[in-house]
Amino acid sequence: MSLFDKYLAGWRLRTSRPSFEVGSEIDIFIAESNGTSGRAYVGDTELVVEGAGPETIEKQVRVRVTEFDETTASGRGEFVEVVGESSYAE
Repeated sequence: MSLFDKYLAGWRLRTSRPSFEVGSEIDIFIAESNGTSGRAYVGDTELVVEGAGPETIEKQVRVRVTEFDETTASGRGEFVEVVGESSYAE
């Protein structure tokens, strides 16, 4: 293994379309809400989060992924809890 290979070992490029496993819990920010569910965007991936009402907008929340389609980079999840505030919140 060359010095260059050793230097790059373990590196990988991030994707703009991350995928999530059903059943996994992730922490994300809710971007918008229609009153009963919210939407979160991670790069080009979109998640509809059931139970994330208007009070969760711009907050970091924990979500349990219930459905995910890698081909469309979209899925659904259920709100678990608020875990943090946005650094931009007043």
